Amino acid sequence: MNKSAIFWNNKWRQSPITYTGRALHGSNERIVCDVKCFITPNDTILTEIINDYHLEKSTYNETAQAIQKFVVKFLDYVGDDDASECPEFWLFPFETLQSGVGDCEDGAILIASLMIKAGIPAYRVKVAAGYVQASPTAPQGGHAYCVYLADRNDGTQDWVVMDWCYYEDSNIAPKDKPLARRGGYRGCYKDLWFTFNNEFSWNQTDLEIDARRISRNQADFTGQSTGATSQTIVKVMDKIRAKVKN
Repeated sequence: MNKSAIFWNNKWRQSPITYTGRALHGSNERIVCDVKCFITPNDTILTEIINDYHLEKSTYNETAQAIQKFVVKFLDYVGDDDASECPEFWLFPFETLQSGVGDCEDGAILIASLMIKAGIPAYRVKVAAGYVQASPTAPQGGHAYCVYLADRNDGTQDWVVMDWCYYEDSNIAPKDKPLARRGGYRGCYKDLWFTFNNEFSWNQTDLEIDARRISRNQADFTGQSTGATSQTIVKVMDKIRAKVKN
């Protein structure tokens, strides 16, 4: 029997993950954003995309594959340095759709948002960030991609990679894709740093992601952990309380 949302939402440790790579207009002060907020299924633009391109199919697997194919065809890969002059500038789905370009995490966030908007349960969709390695002798780099809990040929469910830019395999149905836990396509997907969807985020400790890079060329993950997120949120709340008090 396949596992429930309660099982999958609690299988790994939940921890807060924040992103601080954006700033308010006209200010150099970084703002704090919970990464779950980047996945925006309640968006009219996504509804229009799903309807116009007939992305919602009769099964979740077919829907997931249609969305992967759409993003692969639609989105042009442009690194954050070129697109925003910031090493790690995450885009919201409406920004990615209207710009037509994005880095690896932008496409992953868009895929996840479209999947959930198209009716796939949130517990079956995640954005993942971790190491990738093109071959056993190649250096490891960083990458972000979408993973999906697919219905498999034997009646079970398991996680598969739904990538759009590193090793995209949109021609392979989710029921036949290599399993994420076995490294996905050619075993290229290695240890994870963190995962999230619009409901939960998972990591061994709380985590703050700053403006430095999650990219294919990165050798070490640069997020701060062990209380960094909690401390940042405390600072944000102190600032808000001071404003309310005045």
